[in-house]
Amino acid sequence: MQITRDNYSSYAKLVQQMGGGKLSSVDKYGTDYGNFSLRFTPTDRPFTKPNWDEIMTKRDKPAMSEEEFSESIKELARKDFANGDRNHSAYRKLCMKYCETVSPDRKAIYDDSMKKTGGKMNGACMFWDSKGNKTLSYNPESGNWKAISTEEETARARAFNSIYNDELKRLTKEYGEKAKGTVSLKQIHDDLGASAKTNSTAGTGGTIDITV
Repeated sequence: MQITRDNYSSYAKLVQQMGGGKLSSVDKYGTDYGNFSLRFTPTDRPFTKPNWDEIMTKRDKPAMSEEEFSESIKELARKDFANGDRNHSAYRKLCMKYCETVSPDRKAIYDDSMKKTGGKMNGACMFWDSKGNKTLSYNPESGNWKAISTEEETARARAFNSIYNDELKRLTKEYGEKAKGTVSLKQIHDDLGASAKTNSTAGTGGTIDITV
């Protein structure tokens, strides 16, 4: 169940009922989840600080060039094809790096809000940019942080998925559906190298060896 401002009270009551606690219509920390007017209102709610290694935010520079990103995504697809299953952790981490090239500076937004609340969680458990767009939220029940995706990040994620799926389709066409989990990554690389030598002109072609 996703918590929104509209269902926060119902969610809190459900959790209290499941835990055998008493119902209360008032959050003891003064939380009104997603209430924009409370974005700089400090509360005494305990919380864990965000781990910026796990949250998309603007970085000093991209993790790699667009060409390197494209090759890394394809290489991940090749590894997954060879293993016969998606490495969800590697997929998520690479997609996060790819999308961060268009991410807002969520860390700066968080830091600015924390200065205004004296280091305390705000009453909305949510953070907005200067234009009033939601960028980051803290789930008061689970204690988890969530980057609220922008349209640019969503489009970037679709592009990532397209590159990944196109490479899987190419591999399936070349080796067959039943080859998943049986053809080795070395064989895929060897075939790519042979194909590059056949199709390349002087000074072009080859592959980029990038670990993901």
